Amino acid sequence: MKYFIATYGCQANIADSERIETRLKNRGYKKTLDEKEANILVVNACSVRQSAMDRVYGKINKFSKKGGKIILTGCVLEADKKKLKNKVSEIWNPEEYFDEVPVHNNGITAQIPIMSGCDNFCTYCAVPFTRGREKSRPDKEIISEVRGLVQKRHKEIWLLGQAVNKYKFRKTDFPKLLRKLDKIPGKFWLRFTSPHPHDFSDELIKTLASLKHFPRYINLPLQSGDNEILKKMNRNYTAEEYFLLDSKIKKTMPDIAISTDAIVGFPGETRKQFKNTLDLFKRLKFDMAFLSEYSSRSGTAAAMTMKDDISKKEKGRRKNELNKILIKTASLNNKKFLGKTIEVLTEKTKDGRIFGRSEGNKVVEIKNTAGAKIGEFAKVKIAKTGPWKLEGEIAKPKIICVIGPTASGKSSLAVELACKFNGEVISADSRQIYIGMDIGSGKITKKEMKGIPHHLLDVCVPKKEFNASDFKRLAEKTIKEIVSRGKIPIICGGTGFYIQTLLGPEIPEIVPDKNLRKKLEKKSVAELFEILKKLDPERAEKVDKNNPRRLVRAIEIAEKLGKVPALETNSKKYDILWLGIKKDKKQLEKAVCDRVDAMIKKGLEKEVEKLVKKYGWTKILKNTIGYKEWLDKNPIEKIKTHTLQYAKRQITWFKKFAPETKWLALSEVEGNKNRNEAIKLVEGFL
Repeated sequence: MKYFIATYGCQANIADSERIETRLKNRGYKKTLDEKEANILVVNACSVRQSAMDRVYGKINKFSKKGGKIILTGCVLEADKKKLKNKVSEIWNPEEYFDEVPVHNNGITAQIPIMSGCDNFCTYCAVPFTRGREKSRPDKEIISEVRGLVQKRHKEIWLLGQAVNKYKFRKTDFPKLLRKLDKIPGKFWLRFTSPHPHDFSDELIKTLASLKHFPRYINLPLQSGDNEILKKMNRNYTAEEYFLLDSKIKKTMPDIAISTDAIVGFPGETRKQFKNTLDLFKRLKFDMAFLSEYSSRSGTAAAMTMKDDISKKEKGRRKNELNKILIKTASLNNKKFLGKTIEVLTEKTKDGRIFGRSEGNKVVEIKNTAGAKIGEFAKVKIAKTGPWKLEGEIAKPKIICVIGPTASGKSSLAVELACKFNGEVISADSRQIYIGMDIGSGKITKKEMKGIPHHLLDVCVPKKEFNASDFKRLAEKTIKEIVSRGKIPIICGGTGFYIQTLLGPEIPEIVPDKNLRKKLEKKSVAELFEILKKLDPERAEKVDKNNPRRLVRAIEIAEKLGKVPALETNSKKYDILWLGIKKDKKQLEKAVCDRVDAMIKKGLEKEVEKLVKKYGWTKILKNTIGYKEWLDKNPIEKIKTHTLQYAKRQITWFKKFAPETKWLALSEVEGNKNRNEAIKLVEGFL
């Protein structure tokens, strides 16, 4: 036996259909998406408007001619049940499958009913008569269901209820439920619909502002902007109270997007009363509105006591007037996203483009699909806006790179920026990568980190060689992880070649030639430089001619390819803000001397002895400033001299490789001023 489900109405009915499927599958039935194949028709009805129920009648009449089984459920008034009694085989009450474990057909979004029924008795609504009085599900049951969905990689969870913010199960009310759900680990959005303005408390507003999983969007039904009509609708709030609530929400969450529902042509609504709705729409500047023309529904208070006296033509005219205002306000609201990078949950593909929704529940069209997958969160830079849609492209991850000579204060600036801008630091230092080389490499201490996560420190032992390709592989993986947590990667270090390999152009992966390296390592730096000049003059002009390792690698690549690729600074993968710390000659000399003296006091000599005892004089130790000097006499002065020479080479290299760097003086005189400048630059960049 195959079944086909015809679902009408709101998200609550969609969620119910998923629970209905569980019941049907437990009976051994199989689902079909082709109604013609079905032996069983399940009609999940909606009674909000007569037009919706008319479609239900049509569907049932058509299917009954083929003699199949018909099951009726959803929002159905008693009068309709009686009329359809002879045509349907079964009638299910929604409460019967309220606790069924749902079959979620959409692997991205899931609708979770947290309550059913309604006690508000709006005069135009049949829900209290079809769904009954309010009944809330146990909070533990809801939490378990949401946790399971997040574990199955659902990215968007909608909490549903006819008056969702009236949820109450024992001591757990709606704000408390939200706080409990917000503790569930994972990356997901937690939305809800539809709240009633009368029950939208200050505590709920405060709670929403504190939730990390709540995307900034609320649907807040207005229905009318006229107090007399609101009273006839039994909405239990005034237009002034709604306006005040809207203001409170926007003041607490300035980035919130608010949509609404409105009914035009309610019985007795005069043009003046409708104008009050128009005026309120202009003042509130909604992002979206779901507009409907009043439809008399038998069984409701409005249908029994009020005359539907507004013509269909007039209802259509009023709806169009509201829509014109909505187009203006939605267009204006969306313009603020132009040029901005926003987070989008991707949902589907069409004609080579990806479509998704923003935190504000706005449709976003992504024109380039590189790096984007359906059902994932993506950063999109908006290039075009309209009233109903935003358009953009996948944005490059934003990275801050703090560079400068040794002893300039890079680490402290990186930590300060990470604290202020929710960042994590990736060390780009070819010696801090090694375990135990702490004092001599100037490695940041736990105390100095101030709780900020630091990556690519203490990766391997100093007897194992770690190269730039290894660094790039680990750094790219780390950047991806940091970005996925919604944080900003901050690259900080003085090893220019590491930074170039990571943020510069793609350098081809050439397998190291051990025989060639062995031969070249016997030559002086002057000889190596001359060899490179003959092989690749352009690269020779830009390479650090005093660094034998860089010269050997450049020769190795040139031997294989004929030429090292041009050293451009523009990265195709990342959007980079380069911040550099500069010091004049005297400042740099003093900073280096002070740093070396501090290293000696911390016990650098003992650190060297400990490392040599454990590993011997490895190639790494023999080629590292701060360690190699202990093989000779007067190591302290040599460390200072070599460090200063290295610092000068760093400055030269960074100026060549990253000419777009914003250089800041962080001396005692100008330090605070330029730290503020660095903060302003980062604010503008992000």
